[in-house]
Amino acid sequence: MNIVEFRIPADDYRALPIPYYGLGNGHQPKMATCYVRVEDLPEDLKGWMAVNPRIPTFDKGGDLKGTVAKGIVTTLAEDPEKFVLMNQGIHLIAEKVDFIKESGGKGLVTVRFTNPEQHGLVNGGHTFRAIRQVAEDPDRPDPWNAYVRLHIMEMEGANAAIIAQIAEGLNRSLQVDNPSLENLRGTFNEIKQHLAGKSGAEQISYRQGDEGEVDVQQVLTYMSLLNINNFPDRKTHPNTIFGQPKLVLDTFVKDIENSNSGLKRILPRLHEILVLTDWIQKSAAEQPQIARLKVSKAKTQNRVRSERNKNRPAYFAGGTIGGNVPLGLLYPMVAAFRANISRPEWKEGRLEWLVNPKDLLKATIKEMAQIVRQEYDDNKSKPAEVGRKEAAYRGCYSVIVMELAQRNIVTS
Repeated sequence: MNIVEFRIPADDYRALPIPYYGLGNGHQPKMATCYVRVEDLPEDLKGWMAVNPRIPTFDKGGDLKGTVAKGIVTTLAEDPEKFVLMNQGIHLIAEKVDFIKESGGKGLVTVRFTNPEQHGLVNGGHTFRAIRQVAEDPDRPDPWNAYVRLHIMEMEGANAAIIAQIAEGLNRSLQVDNPSLENLRGTFNEIKQHLAGKSGAEQISYRQGDEGEVDVQQVLTYMSLLNINNFPDRKTHPNTIFGQPKLVLDTFVKDIENSNSGLKRILPRLHEILVLTDWIQKSAAEQPQIARLKVSKAKTQNRVRSERNKNRPAYFAGGTIGGNVPLGLLYPMVAAFRANISRPEWKEGRLEWLVNPKDLLKATIKEMAQIVRQEYDDNKSKPAEVGRKEAAYRGCYSVIVMELAQRNIVTS
């Protein structure tokens, strides 16, 4: 028997007996739970995933595939402090679990594995691999204040059949998400029609299980950022929808039935908008303020930028994006192009640009990059906080308005 023990720091720990006596060896199983820093999860847990029937998949660059997995990575990298509230956690099955309270209120959980076919990471494999992906990226937040919940089942003497049943039950517990249900109802049919045959269309994931790399909720958010029915001028900004995918989806479901809605005006130009978001990311990644965004502030100043975020595909515009632009910094720059929408044409039921967006982007990207970087610094290097607050949106919007004014074009 090969005994392997992992010791994981945890301030608090709770364990309860599971009301099940079917192990047949006199041992009642227990369920323990605790919160641990993601940085304290042992890397070697990846060698104990044979009990998990849902093994993560990776692209050629070694990154997790799938919109759900990518969403986990985004939260860990851009909004780490909320990760513990947004993730269901990691389930382990162990032969034995112990907890020792140390001086100063600290504690240490010891998890013992002896058989790879019975013990290990039975659920939450995508969460664990997402944590490792961000942990190994030199551009991760510093400090990285992310926690995850551990659910640890102590199953001394459990046989393989019981372990298989537990794994099957845990991995079938995933609910069908709202976008998948709306896709079944045909809610996204108009999006599919307007994007049919255009570059990047096949990369949009409309439901759970789709292999596309762009979540449909991301597409809906880009549309919402430019909806001047809801955000008509410099006095109202779409910071209120940041991190609110359900709100964005509910608004789309409601508006798509209204022939006079802002989203109906946007749909014919949707591919142009997706191309624009790629252009903005390409241009922003080239700006020194963004390129140096996540250089570590740790004492070891020799960390270099990860290759992982370089040369990401620009699915809609073509080519590649040379770096990572967090959503909290991207959204204010995308939303600023509301100022470039012709109000008279909008009132007639159409989205028309006042100036070619690519030309306007070239003239304004440097200033917008400076604004979002300053907000990033002012918000303690937390990109999600930039996305939630109005200041960056207001600043970027003003840059577009001033550029148009210099061209003798007046906008709201």
